[in-house]
Amino acid sequence: MCYSTLARTVLLLLIAIGCITVHDQVEAQQPGPPSSVAKRALLIGINKYHAVPKLQGSLNDIETMKRVLVSRWGFPEGNIRLLTDEQATRDGMLAALNQFVSETGPLDTVYIHYSGHGSQVADLNGDEPDDQLDETLVPQDGRTGTIPDITDDELDVIFGRLPTKNAFIVLDSCHSGTATRSLDIRTRSVPQDTRIDLYQAAPKQEVQTRGNIQLLPAHFVLMTGAASHQEALDGPVEGRYHGFFSYALSKSLSSTPVGATPREIFRGVETELKRIQTHFGRASMPEPQLEAPPDLLERPLLGAAGSPPSRLAWAEVKPTTPGTITLVNGLLLGAAPGSTWAIYPPGDTAFTPGWALAIATVTHLDGQHAQAKLHPAGKKIQDRSRAVAFLPASAGEKIPIHLLNVPSSQRKQIEQMLQKQIPNLELVGPEQAPRYMVSTQGSTIQLLAADGIQLVGSFDRDGWAAGVAMVVSRSAHASELLTLDNPSSQLKIDLRVANAPAPGKPKVGTRGIAVVAADTQPARYRIRKPGKPRTAENTLQLQVKVNADAYISIVDVDSEGGVNLLFPNDYAKPSFYPEGFVKGGEIVLIPDSLHDSNRAGFYWDYSPPKGMDTVRVFSSTDLETAQMIRQRIKELQASASKTPGKISTRAVGESIDSIREDLVKRAARGIVAISDPTPHQPGLVSTELSTEPGLSPLSDPSNLSDIAVTPESIPPTPAGPVPDWAATSITIKVEG
Repeated sequence: MCYSTLARTVLLLLIAIGCITVHDQVEAQQPGPPSSVAKRALLIGINKYHAVPKLQGSLNDIETMKRVLVSRWGFPEGNIRLLTDEQATRDGMLAALNQFVSETGPLDTVYIHYSGHGSQVADLNGDEPDDQLDETLVPQDGRTGTIPDITDDELDVIFGRLPTKNAFIVLDSCHSGTATRSLDIRTRSVPQDTRIDLYQAAPKQEVQTRGNIQLLPAHFVLMTGAASHQEALDGPVEGRYHGFFSYALSKSLSSTPVGATPREIFRGVETELKRIQTHFGRASMPEPQLEAPPDLLERPLLGAAGSPPSRLAWAEVKPTTPGTITLVNGLLLGAAPGSTWAIYPPGDTAFTPGWALAIATVTHLDGQHAQAKLHPAGKKIQDRSRAVAFLPASAGEKIPIHLLNVPSSQRKQIEQMLQKQIPNLELVGPEQAPRYMVSTQGSTIQLLAADGIQLVGSFDRDGWAAGVAMVVSRSAHASELLTLDNPSSQLKIDLRVANAPAPGKPKVGTRGIAVVAADTQPARYRIRKPGKPRTAENTLQLQVKVNADAYISIVDVDSEGGVNLLFPNDYAKPSFYPEGFVKGGEIVLIPDSLHDSNRAGFYWDYSPPKGMDTVRVFSSTDLETAQMIRQRIKELQASASKTPGKISTRAVGESIDSIREDLVKRAARGIVAISDPTPHQPGLVSTELSTEPGLSPLSDPSNLSDIAVTPESIPPTPAGPVPDWAATSITIKVEG
C-alpha cells in the first residue's frame, strides 16, 4: 500500500483519538457537553520510542500546531487532545481513536495530526497487489516483545465509523525505511517489521481499493509528509526541531487567507519547504501529497464550525519592564531571537498592516516564552495584547559545517583550507546542527547536505576549497535574502517561471479521490551557448501576479553567490511597467517576450557557470519601500564589482540587515498617538479580486472582542498611505 493508504487510514485513526484522558501528560481539560457543531482536534506526537531511534521534533510539531489551531482557527483549547510519548502506545492509540470517533458529531470540524515513525509489514490479506506491503504507524512501544505496529487495515475499520465530512488529516511520517548519517536531520521511518506472526489478517469485511491504495470514505482532506518511497525529515528549523513538513504546514496555516482551500494551503507548504531546501543547500526535498475528492480541493478548509478565525496566528503579550514585553509561548510560533513582531490591541483579529501599536524584536528566550524589546521603547502596551510575526530572524553570520568521516591524516589540511576560503565558517562537532557536511570519497572532496546523505557537490583535489566556498556562500546569501519575509502581509504573490507546464488536473481514482503531489523541485534551465537561439530553455521569463496594485522588485542570488537586481534594470524601456508598477490581479510576463525587439528592452539569458539560482520577488504598495530595497541591492552589487568573486557573507548580511531596519521603521513611521477608534481601510486590495481563490480583502480592524480597550490600546492613525510588502521565491537549477 502506498503512503496514501496508510495516510488515509491513519486519517481516521487519528480522529478516533480525540477524547483520550491519560494522566497529566494530556494537555487539555475535559471537553464540555457535546454541542451540535464543534471544532475538535487530536494531535499525536512521539519522540521517545522504546525500541526504535528517537525523534526530536514530533512534540514540537503538535505543540506548535495546537497554538495555530487555537489562535488562528478558533479551536477551543478544551477540544484539542494531545497524545504524547508514553501515552501513545499501541493500546493507548487504538483506545483513544475509538473514543474520539464515538464523540465526534456529524457537523464537527476535525483536525488530526500524527508526527512520528512509520514503517511497513508484509501484506497478509491481499489488498496490496503492487508492493505486497501494508503501511504502518509505529506506536511508542512498537517493536518490543509481541507489540505489532498499527496497520492501515486496522485503521480503516475504526475510521469507517467517523460521522463527519469536515475532516483534515495530517501524517508527518514515512515508510521507506531510509536513514541518515546526521544526529540532527533524521528520517521518520524504521525498517520493515519482519515479525509476520504478530499480524492478523484484516477483518473479514469488504475492503475497497483503488489500485494499490485502500480507500477511506471519500469525504476527507489528507496531507502526508512524503510519498511512499521518500523520507519525511525531522531536523532543526529556526533553532527548534520540527518535522520539516509539519513546520511548513504550520507556517501556511498561520497566515493563509480566511476561506483558503486545501490547494492554497498546500501551495503555502510548498513555498516554505523550498525555503528550508535553500537554507540547507539540498538539491531536492520530499514531495508531500494532498488527497481529497475533487470538490473538496476547492472548498474552504477548517472553517465549517465555530467562531470566525483570526487573520493570523498570534501570541499573547504581557508587559514586563518599561520598553520590554513577553510573548507568551512565542517560541511555538517561531519567536526566535532576532525575529520581529507587530503588536496589536487585545482582541484584534484583523491585524491590519499599519495599525500595529508597536514593533518588538525578540532578544532572548525564557523556556517557551520570548522576551522582546519594544520600538518605540516608550510605548505602553496593554496586557493581553496580541503579537503577530513581522520578520523572521537573520540567518546569522556563521555557517556551521561538520567534517564527516574524514581521515585524521587529512583533517587538519581540510580544516585550514575551508577556514581560508570561508571566513565565516564554524566547524562543529556531531552534537551540533550543521548546515553542510564535508567528506572524502577516494580522490574527491564531497559537500553533503545536513543529513549527510544528499550530495550537493563533488570536487577534485585541485581547487576543491574554492568550489565548496562558492556553493556554501551562494546558499548563505540566498538564506539571508529569504529572511526578508513578511508573514503579516495582506499581499499575495503568485510567481512561476513562464516555461513551467500549467498545473494539470489531479489524477482521480475509481472512487473519486484526487491525488496532488507537491512540486518541490527547482525549475531547470540550460546555459545559452554562443550562436544558439534564445528559447524558453535558456532564457528566464517570469510570470507574476499580485492581488493588489503594487511595485515589484526582482532580486537574484546567482550560482556564484552574487546578489543582483534583475528588475527594474537600466535596460528596461521606460514604458515597460514604469517603476515596476503592476495592477492588482493582472498576470505580468517579465520580460514580455523572448523574441527580438520585445517591449521590455532586455532579456535574462543564462551564462556560465552552472549551478543553483534563487530569484526573489518583492512587492510593495508604496514606491518608497520598493526604491529602498532596490538601492540597497545596487549598493551591494557596486561593492561586489570592485572585488570580483570576493563578496562576503558578512557584507550580504549587513546589507540585508539594513533593509530589515528600514522595513521596521516604515512599519511604524508617521504614527500620531490619538484616541480616535474610527475604522480606517487603506484600500490596498482590488475589490474585484475579493472572490478569487486565495485572495482576501482587507480585514476590518474594528473586529475586536469584548476585552476592555484603553486609549493606549487603540491603533494609532497612520499619517498617509500605509505601506505593506511581501516576498516570494523560486529556485532554478542552471545546467550546462
